[in-house]
Amino acid sequence: SLSITWALPPQEQYYRVKPLHYISWLVGHEGKGSVLSFLRKKFWALALYGGNGETGFEQNSTYSIFSISVTLTDEGYKHFYEVAHVVFQYVKMLQKRGPDQRQVIWEEIQKIEANEFHYQEQTDPVDYVESLCENMQLFQKEDFLTGDQLLFEYKPEV
Repeated sequence: SLSITWALPPQEQYYRVKPLHYISWLVGHEGKGSVLSFLRKKFWALALYGGNGETGFEQNSTYSIFSISVTLTDEGYKHFYEVAHVVFQYVKMLQKRGPDQRQVIWEEIQKIEANEFHYQEQTDPVDYVESLCENMQLFQKEDFLTGDQLLFEYKPEV
């Protein structure tokens, strides 16, 4: 396994935009042209995950942690540095192209998250209350119920 981790400025003020969720979506994409697709063609990787827990240790008022983890094959382990280079090239490409061309992707993520929110299974009442109490510490009152799950605003500058 290869794990690459960045310590970033705190992101809690951007909960309505969720920029790390957006980047996770792009990095974790598995379709044609994705970094994982490329690594699989080389027989270097089996899986790739990019993300941030968005609460708790991974995100607080001091910093946010963003990680990319690649599950390597035996061949991928032999090409460890090349795999890391490919991941960094992909992140650099995302940075260079910028988010302006990708509003459609953000809207797709927003719709998927909204569907998951509206059709989620009922949770245990104790867990639900605990989640609400946590949300009360992080979000504005109008977002207590949805702030940890929904994307509200597209702001490419963030």
